[in-house]
Amino acid sequence: MLNTTSFLNARRVLGGIFLGFAALALVGCGKNAAKSEDATVRFLNLAPESGSLNVLLNTDSSNWQSNVAYQSGTDFKSIPSGSQRVRVSNSGGTIIDTNVGFAGQRKQLLVVYGGQSSVGVGLLQNDIPTSSTGNAKLRVASYAVGIGTFDVYMTLPTEDYRSVEPKLRNVTGGIFEVPVGTYTIRLTSTGTKDLLFEMPSRAFEDRKYYNLGLYNQGSGALPNGFWVVQDDDTAPQLLTNSVSRVRAINAQATTATVNVRVGTTLAFTNIPFGGISSYTRTAAGDGSVAFTETSLGATLSAFNGTFAGGRDYSVFLAPGLAGGPVTAFRTLDTTFPPSSGKARIRLVNASSAADLALSLSFTPTTPAVATRSASNYVEVTSGVGTPVTITQGTTATPVLSLTGTDLTNGQTYTFVVSGVPGALVLTVRQDN
Repeated sequence: MLNTTSFLNARRVLGGIFLGFAALALVGCGKNAAKSEDATVRFLNLAPESGSLNVLLNTDSSNWQSNVAYQSGTDFKSIPSGSQRVRVSNSGGTIIDTNVGFAGQRKQLLVVYGGQSSVGVGLLQNDIPTSSTGNAKLRVASYAVGIGTFDVYMTLPTEDYRSVEPKLRNVTGGIFEVPVGTYTIRLTSTGTKDLLFEMPSRAFEDRKYYNLGLYNQGSGALPNGFWVVQDDDTAPQLLTNSVSRVRAINAQATTATVNVRVGTTLAFTNIPFGGISSYTRTAAGDGSVAFTETSLGATLSAFNGTFAGGRDYSVFLAPGLAGGPVTAFRTLDTTFPPSSGKARIRLVNASSAADLALSLSFTPTTPAVATRSASNYVEVTSGVGTPVTITQGTTATPVLSLTGTDLTNGQTYTFVVSGVPGALVLTVRQDN
């Protein structure tokens, strides 16, 4: 017979064994629960002036993602959910140091975007709400700096977007629901039908959810895009804009005024010597540019070139060198906004004078620029009445000056020198 003391001891032993198993089970459940709360994240580099990027999380000593090239992305990786310190670096050091909140049990896309002076980080979540049966949903998310607000059109192949109302008006992004079907997506300047972005038609399937992300390749006015299907592991698809922008400058005085054809379109008329037009939109792709006489229409100079979607260009008619004929050339413009409190400037030497440089407030600002060439963009302190001097050669001999130019905070400017030695003209134009 088992006495009372032995029975109690046996129960204590069995109880201890049971509690031990229960504790192990709880520990195991805790690990599984923590793991199930992880965030599933991939990374996309859409910062064109930042080069290849590394991403460091929290205080880890090794990179979470390494050497991710521009317009490249990574596979999904699991990381702990919640707020994490995110540091993004390139060959020059850390360019972003911020905290990002990652949602558990959800796939998401970490995007680095913007120009060198406007680089930022955003998180695209897989959190579009459920649609009704027979419908799909589209989210537009903008990582395009400087673009501002826009209208969103989504039309069937038989519809003309110019004759319908936008799905979203005066927004920087948003979500809306549509019946399944094949649609074309367009963005326009707010309140107009002027195209900012156009995406070819594609099918929208029942109860599927789609993301159109916007980013800049170099234009502060035109975006390019990327396409992500929610809960789909397929890599983001980059989308090239069907629209470019171009403006024209008459930098020669032999012909008093000129017209400019872009492709078959008469884009600009009666541009005087030293004149700089505004930007106009044109179809991206292969195209021609021809400068012609205003009165007779004879071609003065022309060239063929490719206009990349979502980019800005300036085309120039420059004076001939050593008595030669006038010549057309172009520059690729980068119209990102500058850092806070700064302006962004560059010098284009469209004259026949060699080795010109720009000084602001009597301080050298750009290196010497050869004829028919442009300097890189430089950030400078904004201000009213900034003295401008154009110098030539290693001796920095002054050849032109402006007593005062207003450089507005947050704007980008191009200074253009036109003409021939002894008759040079300096023109400044805001790049917007």
